[in-house]
Amino acid sequence: MTSLENVVGLFRDAASKHEYVQSFAFGSLDYLDSSSQNIKYPYVFLRPLNSPGYSQDTRLRILSFELYCLDVPRLENQSPEAVMSKMEEVMYDFGGYFNWGPPSDNQAAGVSYDIQSITPTLEAFMDRVYGWVGTIQLQESGIYDYCNFPKK
Repeated sequence: MTSLENVVGLFRDAASKHEYVQSFAFGSLDYLDSSSQNIKYPYVFLRPLNSPGYSQDTRLRILSFELYCLDVPRLENQSPEAVMSKMEEVMYDFGGYFNWGPPSDNQAAGVSYDIQSITPTLEAFMDRVYGWVGTIQLQESGIYDYCNFPKK
């Protein structure tokens, strides 16, 4: 089973390797407010949500998150549409990283990234940021297996 710590690490790795993303953080919404920390934009923030856990019917472990992909226009004439377009791409890039990219450990474990929905973010957090909030599910198979049981 891929631990939550490893999941967050995979997101952190994806953010650090992405040519456009400058900052990544994980936590509750109070950590998202840029006035409480030194954030460099473009910014990706991962927030855990209530999750289904394990389903005996599908034999999948499902963890749910909100993934915030946010940026501030660089120039006075840079349009919010251009910023939002780029940040939507970033959200899909993370899916590509999880589902087909270099982290072979999560691919071998059967972890997949699925975007359930995306919501636009316009002029939020008092610093004129634009982007998207996606509801993300990470699905993992094969966690209830005697081979994985920690034996003495």
